[in-house]
Amino acid sequence: MLSMAMKYLELSKYLKNMSKQVLLLNFDQSPINIITVKKAYKLIAKNKVYVDFDSEEFHEVKLVKETIKIPKILILKYYIKLPQKKIAPSRKNIFHRDSYCCQYCGMDLCDRTATVDHVIPRSKGGGSTWTNLTTSCKDCNLYKGNRTPKEAKMELRNKPKEPKYGFFIESMMIAFKRTKNA
Repeated sequence: MLSMAMKYLELSKYLKNMSKQVLLLNFDQSPINIITVKKAYKLIAKNKVYVDFDSEEFHEVKLVKETIKIPKILILKYYIKLPQKKIAPSRKNIFHRDSYCCQYCGMDLCDRTATVDHVIPRSKGGGSTWTNLTTSCKDCNLYKGNRTPKEAKMELRNKPKEPKYGFFIESMMIAFKRTKNA
């Protein structure tokens, strides 16, 4: 036990500022979170996760005397029941929900060309909620201006709605894949 503690103290010096990420899966292999290499090492040391050291997907952490492998994906040895999380209606989440597509004209957009439109303008009592925010191109947003879609004689392709919890997990997996490939 003491040798494990000493090894952890030696390792923690090298893990302090590491930004490498590890995907943590629940016992049923559903994603829980993306954690740091330091947190992953703690879970491995406490024997709380299944570790496949033969996997080709791992981070190498160089210590003074040795190099250790931390797998990029860990599975908990027990099931954790997670509460349903509410997802904030941020710009990126709105764009992702609407598949980066203008909800008025159908044009495919990117981060630079997409804008967030209030279906009912804030000046007319519309809030910044999932059901009042939608993705639009700059041209459609300028044309609509401070009017409702009905007043501007524009029609929404899809009515904005709050996404389900699975949307959060899907977004988390996309972010993990981006960092894994980077």
